[in-house]
Amino acid sequence: MNGTSFKPSNRYYGLIRPASISPGYTASSFSVFLSATRPPRNLLSSAAMKDRAPASAAPPSRKLAGISHAHSENSFDASCTYPELRRLFMSKGLNFACMTEHIEYLEQSDLDRIVRQCREASDDQFLFIPGIEMDCWVVYFLGIKDPRVDFTDNRTIYESLKAQSQLCVLSHPIKAKFSYPDWIVADCHAVEIMNNKHDGKFYFRPQSEALLRRIRQAKPEVVPIVGMDFHAPAQLCDVHMRLMREGPLDADFILGEIRAARTEFFAGRQRLTDVGVAGRMLRRMRIHLMDFAHFINLTLRKSGFRIPGSIRRPLSRLLEGG
Repeated sequence: MNGTSFKPSNRYYGLIRPASISPGYTASSFSVFLSATRPPRNLLSSAAMKDRAPASAAPPSRKLAGISHAHSENSFDASCTYPELRRLFMSKGLNFACMTEHIEYLEQSDLDRIVRQCREASDDQFLFIPGIEMDCWVVYFLGIKDPRVDFTDNRTIYESLKAQSQLCVLSHPIKAKFSYPDWIVADCHAVEIMNNKHDGKFYFRPQSEALLRRIRQAKPEVVPIVGMDFHAPAQLCDVHMRLMREGPLDADFILGEIRAARTEFFAGRQRLTDVGVAGRMLRRMRIHLMDFAHFINLTLRKSGFRIPGSIRRPLSRLLEGG
C-alpha cells in the first residue's frame, strides 16, 4: 500500500480562511438559599416524590440500529433535508445516522450549519451524528462536534477534520482502486467493506475485505463498517448495522461501539455473517455480475451510445439488489 497509484484531486475546496474560534464564556453564579418554611423531606407526599426525577438521571439504554454514510441537501449531489431523512430512516426502524456531507463547495459557515442542523433534528428517538466526506482522499470522518477547518488546501482540510473527529473511515475503496497512501492508512479506524451504492446490497465486497485484512496486519484495531451512501430516497435499503450492546442514544457511545467492533451488519432481518458458504458464493457472483454490467454500460457511453433510462434504471435495480 505505497499509494503510488492514488492521485487525489488538485482542486481545493475552500475559498476562505476559517473564522477564528470564539472564546468560551462562563455561566453566571447563582445564589442558593433555603426557605425556613420548607417542610422536611420526609413530609413530602409520595406523589410529589414520584414526580421528582433525579437530577443526574442517566439516559435510557436500548438496542440501537442505524446506518453510516448518508448525505443531506448540504451535499452538492443530494436533496433531502434532515427532517425528511429522519422520517425515511425511522420508517426503517433506525435510531441513528452517521452523516457524511461532501466537503466540496462548503465553507466554514456551512460546516457550522451542518452541525447545528444535526443537533436540531435529533432527540431521544433519533440521532444524527455529523460527519464529512473527502472524495479526493476517498475517506470520511465521523463524530465532528465543532469543526474549525483550515481551507488552505486538501491536505490541511484533511488534517483539520482528522483532529476534530472520532473516526476516520476508508470509504468505498473501489474508488481508490483498493490502494491508499500509507499516511492515510496510518490514520484510519475503519474500512467500508460494503457500500450499497458501489457494491450493491448483497454482501461484503471481496476486494474491500482483502484490503481490511492487509491493513489489520499492521493495525489489528481497524474495524469493518458498512455504508449506505444515501443521496436520494430511491437509495434507501434494508442494509444497516446493529450495536451488540444496549446503550444510550449518544454519539460517543455509538461511535465507541463501532470503533470497538461491537456491531453486526444486517440486510433486513438477515445477519450477513450468518450467510452460509453457498450463499456467500452466490452473493459475490452477483457483485461480479453487477461490476461487469457497469463496465459494459461505461464502455457503451464512451462510444457514444446511451442505454435508455427506461431500460437502464430497472436493470440497475435488479443488478444492485434494489
